[in-house]
Amino acid sequence: MYILLQSETTLFLGRFHSLLVHLPIGFLLLAAILFLLSFSKRFRFLLNALPLTLFLGALSAMVSVILGFFLAEEGGYPSDNLFWHRIMGIAVSVLSVGAVLLMLGFFKKSEKGLPFTSRLKIDRMERAILERKSSFGILMGAIVISVSITGHLGGGLTHGENYLYTYAPEFVQDLFLSANHEQDSLAFPADSDSTLLFEHILGPTIQQKCANCHNAESPKGGLNVTSLDDLIRGGDSGPAFESGAPESSELFVRVTLDPKSRKYMPPKGAGLSYGEIMLLNFWIENGMSPELAITDESIPEEIQAFLENTYGLSTRRKAHYEKFQVAQLSEEDLRKLQEQGFRVSTLSGGNNFLDVVGNGKLAKENIQVLDLAKEQITWLDLGGSGAEDSWLEIIGGFPNLTRLMLDNNEITDKGTSHLSQLENLESVNLYNTSVGDSTLVLLSQMKSLKRVYLWNTKVTSELVNRIKEENPSLDIDNGMILEKKEEKD
Repeated sequence: MYILLQSETTLFLGRFHSLLVHLPIGFLLLAAILFLLSFSKRFRFLLNALPLTLFLGALSAMVSVILGFFLAEEGGYPSDNLFWHRIMGIAVSVLSVGAVLLMLGFFKKSEKGLPFTSRLKIDRMERAILERKSSFGILMGAIVISVSITGHLGGGLTHGENYLYTYAPEFVQDLFLSANHEQDSLAFPADSDSTLLFEHILGPTIQQKCANCHNAESPKGGLNVTSLDDLIRGGDSGPAFESGAPESSELFVRVTLDPKSRKYMPPKGAGLSYGEIMLLNFWIENGMSPELAITDESIPEEIQAFLENTYGLSTRRKAHYEKFQVAQLSEEDLRKLQEQGFRVSTLSGGNNFLDVVGNGKLAKENIQVLDLAKEQITWLDLGGSGAEDSWLEIIGGFPNLTRLMLDNNEITDKGTSHLSQLENLESVNLYNTSVGDSTLVLLSQMKSLKRVYLWNTKVTSELVNRIKEENPSLDIDNGMILEKKEEKD
């Protein structure tokens, strides 16, 4: 209990370090100025104030060092910077005490026997300074340099390593900041679908504005903001974020406080903007998924507008054929497809993906020819072509197929089982086929699928409703809206 009380007492006293530490800076720098001015006969009288000024500077320096050691027990400071700050603080104390002793004449052999009260006379101290002007000058110069270095290291501990240059002119930053100095700009993947809300926007933003005080080396309050795991783990006040509850997330609460509040984060520099706070709120409310991309359909329009206007990002999800390139189909193979009853066209002049449409009734032999262009086919329309289940085994091997039309054919669950191999399929039309519930269950498990048309099939409305609840991002058209309209008519 005594040890705990002692620890609390020292931590309490240590908090006064920040208040007292400015006293030795002021007194010692003032002493140096008085000493310099005394070189002029006109200002020789200022030597009268030098003893008291130097004595107060030395005393406050020693007390500041002691309180600084107490404050360091609180933790959360970079070990290397803290070590050198301590060393230089002790150096200031030793040098200032040495200056006082030199002024008192302790280093003059002829005055060793003088009583201490005699040494305290002002005229004697003035004479000691004048007699040892060069030595005293060197000592005062060392004090000024030590105070400057100590103060700079202390500022780095409190406000971050590069606090002094944050708002400096660009040429000053280029001159003094190290090559690994973090830039304020964010880096994004070339593919907007791969741009994640936390990894590429929120995480780096929080690090830029909070990592000076909350990093792996100096986790102020036990909080490290350099990774999502560290943020969820939190600090002394608990987790920084709580999934689904911004109002209970400590970091969110801190960044939305009145900037005048002592708990506001960050305490120095620019805080999060309204748009960044809006984005953080959305991310927390929606489960804090690290995989949530800026192109996700759940992102509301106002946040999409913020992402586009602020970062120049596109929030439109690109189709598979917009992100990849394939080799051009040879003229000979293209002619074979056309001879087998297919109309073939390219999607755009910028890529070699093909839109293939079957003309009239086809046979399995016709479908087998499509294997020549399995890499290039991304849209395939076999609606009303007489497609059978066995055809889908061939189509299941088309790696870049994104849109498939199978409407008005005798397709069953046996045939659609082959569609699970289509990893990039985004849309499938099964209108007026014989597929049932097992097909919808299969399709709902395909991550790439966005839309499925099931009107006039054997799929039950109960299953449709359940899948819609479980997978709201999948758009299922089972004709319910049309049936309701017909009832009203």
